[in-house]
Parts: sequence; structure tokens; C-alpha cells
Amino acid sequence: MKKDFSTQSTYIRLLGYLKPYWHKSVIILILSAISAYIAVLPTQILGIAVDEIKIADKYLKNTQTELHEETLPNKAHTHEQKSAIPLSKPILTASHYIHTHWFKNYNSTIVTLLFLAVSFIIMHAANGGLTLTHGFLTSELGQRLIYDLRNQLYDHIQRLPLNYFENNKTGDIMSRLMNDVNSLEQAIVGPIITFITDMFKFGWIIYFCIKLDWQLTCIALIVCPFISLCTYNFGKRIRRVFRSLRDKTGELNSLIQDNISGIKVIAGFAKEAEELERFQKKNYENYTLYVRILQLVSTLRPVVDLITETGAVVVICLGGYKVLQGQLSAGTFVIFFPYLQMMYGPITGLTRFYNQVQRAIASTERVFEILDTPSDLKDSPNAIDLPPVRGTVEFRHVNFMYNQGMEVLTDISITARPGQMIALVGPSGSGKTTLTKLIPRFYDPTKGDIYIDGYDIKHVKLHSLRKQMAMVLQEPFLFNDTVKANIAYARSDTSAKEIEKAAHAANAHEFIVSLPNGYDSVIGERGVKLSGGQKQRIAIARAILANPRILILDEATSSVDTETEQLIQNAIYRLVKDRTTFVIAHRLSTILHADLIVVLDKGRIVETGLHHELLANGGLYKKLFEMQFSTQEKAKPEISGMEAEKAEVAVTQEQIIDLNGSTQHSRWS
Repeated sequence: MKKDFSTQSTYIRLLGYLKPYWHKSVIILILSAISAYIAVLPTQILGIAVDEIKIADKYLKNTQTELHEETLPNKAHTHEQKSAIPLSKPILTASHYIHTHWFKNYNSTIVTLLFLAVSFIIMHAANGGLTLTHGFLTSELGQRLIYDLRNQLYDHIQRLPLNYFENNKTGDIMSRLMNDVNSLEQAIVGPIITFITDMFKFGWIIYFCIKLDWQLTCIALIVCPFISLCTYNFGKRIRRVFRSLRDKTGELNSLIQDNISGIKVIAGFAKEAEELERFQKKNYENYTLYVRILQLVSTLRPVVDLITETGAVVVICLGGYKVLQGQLSAGTFVIFFPYLQMMYGPITGLTRFYNQVQRAIASTERVFEILDTPSDLKDSPNAIDLPPVRGTVEFRHVNFMYNQGMEVLTDISITARPGQMIALVGPSGSGKTTLTKLIPRFYDPTKGDIYIDGYDIKHVKLHSLRKQMAMVLQEPFLFNDTVKANIAYARSDTSAKEIEKAAHAANAHEFIVSLPNGYDSVIGERGVKLSGGQKQRIAIARAILANPRILILDEATSSVDTETEQLIQNAIYRLVKDRTTFVIAHRLSTILHADLIVVLDKGRIVETGLHHELLANGGLYKKLFEMQFSTQEKAKPEISGMEAEKAEVAVTQEQIIDLNGSTQHSRWS
């Protein structure tokens, strides 16, 4: 199941899910660029304010006079002094205009400082508004992508071949569908939008820093390659550990699911302690991996911080020297130091982004492994809708094997006419169940063809094929829903009257109405609140309501009491009437009236015929029947009451021999 992925190709593929929302992505990017630009401006406001105050203070000290309007430095001189700060010219020009036209009688420095304060607040407010809008759009986009991806994954899972589910644990598949898909938001939207915003901010800061002092900027950037190298090396290790963690989480989920589903077995065999030990072992594996990840992340951050702080110290020393030498104004230095922190912020943010991506990539690979698993059964390009059928089913020299292994079926040729019952008999492992799985095309034959009413089932649409079939299994699956919903599963638009009619036909109505809420009673996971016989009758009612032309029965009376068996058998008589039916027979006494009995052994048909014909042939069928009959006869002295009555259900050898074997078109009609 595992497949190698490269980080780059995986991430590019992941970003492909943004394509349907490119317009929203563009808006988010534009907002990111604007927000990043506005976010770096307030620092310049502080620098301008420092220089404004410093110039005013210097001028006052030189003149040794009180601060009056006529003695303040003129603004032309101020502009010249602060020209190194990119925002100083437009800000001070606007301040000078406001002072000249609106507040002429007030101190110009005070007006400038007030204007700077208001500008500072407005810029932060604007940035906050943009960040809020940006956050709303980003969150909505992220959840939309998760919604789309989970839908695609679930749709693909439903179309996977059955052997995929036979070879993979349900809990692990669930973990990928839920936990791993949720983790993808950490790679698709949040971090990447934050990263892009940081890169915009980084670009603006570099631009302004170069304008302020290109020498200090170059020195500050020296540390960047060291940070990148450190991040890359740690990232590779973090990704490997996260991948292991995701796999172990899937295993833990599988164990939990198995234990919860089998809680009765665990309790029945007093295995709670052993299962707790198994759980603790898997849980400890998860714990150690989490600790390892935290250790790696905790180590990376101090290392990166040490590198950036070293760069900051060098810049502070050189910048301070330049201020003392008069090569750099105090206001410019005040700006440069916060910009230095902002410059290193996106770089250190890159380490967080990289870690988040590595974590999400581990989940992405697990999701893509499922999406890249081919669905073996697809509608052919020229597939047609199968029209309503009469029910002729033909196997023409069919062979089948699982995963290129040993052949399970060899040269199977059977023809079932409309309304006939075909009974499949044979030892365990002879291929009975596999044969029935080929009819609804759960698998395709490796050789040979199957036709329904003359249509090759490989050339009809799966949905139209399966809509005309129904299955009643030995262990029926019921959903954790109401009785009504389970019966109406095949026809969700049916009326309550039709549901009740189907329940009557399945001998289920009486016990249903005795439930606390009747047909609206919730029956629990897998129908846990019902007995085996009750679940079986619900499944039969579901099949009756579906009204299929072709029916597959895995005989369902082998593990119920005699009374329930009779109710189920009567319901089956009604269900199979006028339908083409394939029955996997466990109790041979229940298929005496089958129109054709097919005896399988090691995947081959060894006998076909009617019950009395096969007994007369003296082959495998007779051997199986006598073994079962002998077992029932030996059991009689040891049982009494209801169980003795149950044993009488088997037809005696003498009664069977007396059957004249007269055959009608369908013996169940």
C-alpha cells in the first residue's frame, strides 16, 4: 500500500485543489500584500517621531530659549534631516499642510506628533481590518478544500474493489479519511497563506531597509542561509517521524475499533487485561513518536533563535557605531532594529511553515495512497444502462483468482433461467461465496464472461446492474438507524405502508411493533439491540421491498432456534418467488426443492442436478448429505424439547428417496 512521494510533487498536487477557487485565492493574496505593506509602516512613524523630537530638542539646546512657534526649526530643514526614512516626506508634508491651514496657531511639533499618533492608530486599525477579512476568507477556503478532498476520498473509497478492504484495516482507513484529511488544512491554507504574507512583509522590509542603510541590511541577511540549512535538515527528520506517527495512529484506531466491535467476545473470554496490554503497547508507540517530534521541534527553535540573535547583535553594534559617528540618525536606527526583528520573523516563520508542511505531507501521502489505488471495477467507456431484466444469468467458462494468486474458480459454466433457484453446495473454501460476488460485479472474472439477459455485465453500468439485485447474507449488516430506515434502505422514497407490507412478508411485523418505538426504534450499531433472527428478518424485509429480479442468499437459518428458523424460512419462500435466486446452502435439507444444485469442490463444478439425482449419483453431494444427516441423527438422543423439534426439520433418508423428482419451471413458485 505504501508508495514513495516527493515533497515537491506532493505539495504541488495538493495545491491543485485550490484551482476551483483561484479567484478567492487571488483576493487573499492581494489582501496579504496590502496587509504586509501596512504592517511595516507604523515602525517608520515611530522613527519619524524620534527624529522630530530629537531635532526639536537639539534646536532648543542650541538657542537656549523657550520653545515658541517662531523659533522652531522650519519644516524644509526637518524634511532634509529625515529623508532617509521613506515615509518621512509624505507624512511631514501632510503634517505641515494641516498645521499651516488648520492649526496655524498651535506648536508645529505638537501638531506633527499628534498627526503621527493618529496615523499610527489608523494604520494599525486598517491592518487589523484587513487581517480580519483575510482570516475569514482563509478559514472558509481551508474548510472548503477539506470538504472537497474528504468528499473525493470517500467517493473513491466506495468504488474500491472489495479486496482492498479485505487487505486493509477499517480503523486505518477511517484514520486517513478523518485525521489525515483534517491535517491537510495545516499545509494547504493556514501555513501557506501565512508564509506568503510573511514573504510579502519580508520583501517590503528588505526594500525599506536597503533604502535606510544597505550595509546593515546585507549584514543582517548573512544569517539567512544558515537558518535555511538548519530548517531543511530538521525538516527531513521531522517528516519521517510524522509519517511513522500517522501510521501508528492508524494502527491504534484499528485496534480501538476492533476491540469496541468485539467487546462481547473480550468480556466473554475475560481478556480485558490482555487487550489493555495490547492497547498500552500501541499507545506507548504513539507516545514515544510524539515525544520525538516535540524534541526535534524544541531543538530547532532555540538553534534558529541563536542564529538570528547573533545577527541582531552584530547589526546593533554596527548600527550604534554609525549613529555615534553621525552616519545614521537615531530615528533611522530606531526603525532599523524593529525591522531587523520583522526581517527575521518571516525567516523563523519559514521554519514553522516547513515543519507544518512536513507534518501535513505525511498525512497527504496517506490520503494520496488511497486516491492512487485504482478502482478495478469501472464502467467501460461504452457502458449502457441495463434495462429491466427477466433474470437469466449465464456463467460462460468463468475463471477467477484473487491478486494473481491461486485460482479460486475454474471453468464455471452455469445457466439460471428466470425464476429458478440455483443452490450452491460444497465444502468450505470451494468457491461458493466468491461465485456469488461475481454476479453483482464486486469482482470481474479473470477469464470468461457473465451475462444477464444476454448483456455482458462488463459492458453495463454498475449502478443499473446492482439496482436489479439484492443480497441477504448469513450475518446481515444493519445500520445504526431506525427499523424503518433499514428496511427502506434500497428504496428511500417508499411509503410507510409499503415498509409495513414488506415487514409482514418477512414475518417481522410482530416483533417490530413490540419494540419501544415500533418502526421508529433505533436498533444500534450493526443491529446490536436485535436478536440474530430479528436482524435476519429485517434484512429479508429490506430485500422484499427492493423487489429485485436477481437474489443472492447466504442461507441464514444455521444459527437460530427452530421457531425462528421456520419464520425465516417462510419469509424466504415469499422472497424468492418468481425471482432468479442463488443460494449458498449450509443446511442441505433447506434446498430440496432447488431447480438446480451446483456442487463445487476446489473451485470447480463437480456435479449438477436435482436433489434426488445427485443422491443417486453417489458423488460428493451424497457424501456431504450423509455426513450432515448422520450428525443430526447422532444429536437426537442428546437433545430434547425445542432442540428435538429443530432436528426433525431435516428430511429423513427414506423420505428423500421417495421423492419422485418431478420438476417444474421453478420449485419455489
